[in-house]
Amino acid sequence: MLKDLHTHATKVSLLYDNNGLTRYEGFITGITGVLEPLLLLQDGLEIPMSSVIAVNGIFVPEYSEC
Repeated sequence: MLKDLHTHATKVSLLYDNNGLTRYEGFITGITGVLEPLLLLQDGLEIPMSSVIAVNGIFVPEYSEC
């Protein structure tokens, strides 16, 4: 899903874990990383793909808030 959004230059809304839920809206400028994939975002932010909780309102199945 993230690769498709990046390929089509579609705006993305993310929730990710950054020692608490953090929201991001914007564009993915790249996806990189060897050991752990990273999302490169338009404002220079890099977030590990493993920290993504939801993309455009769709939550990852493994996520459950404690």
